[in-house]
Amino acid sequence: MNAFPTGTLSALASDLPALVLALAAGLIAGGGFFLLLRRNTGLFATGRIGLAVTMQIARFTVLVPVLVLAAREGAGPLLAAALGLVIARRMVVGRARRQSVAMLPDGGRSS
Repeated sequence: MNAFPTGTLSALASDLPALVLALAAGLIAGGGFFLLLRRNTGLFATGRIGLAVTMQIARFTVLVPVLVLAAREGAGPLLAAALGLVIARRMVVGRARRQSVAMLPDGGRSS
């Protein structure tokens, strides 16, 4: 018995451009979303609430349409866009972590 329905691989191959495009869109939108999160947090911390809320709304105003457009293309593109978000988050958080460790007096070697 075949684990995949007939035509599944050919359907995946025909959806490949949509999956790649959704992944790229998720990476770009997610990268911007998470990069701006750090600046947004700083605005909240310094009491610039109006600007922070405006930036928060702008972040979601860009992210939501990317996910909605991917969802309209189907589950595969939506999952690819979500994967792009996860990858972008990991990259941005890893970069921020390396920067904060590098700013420690001993370069983070004492842990």
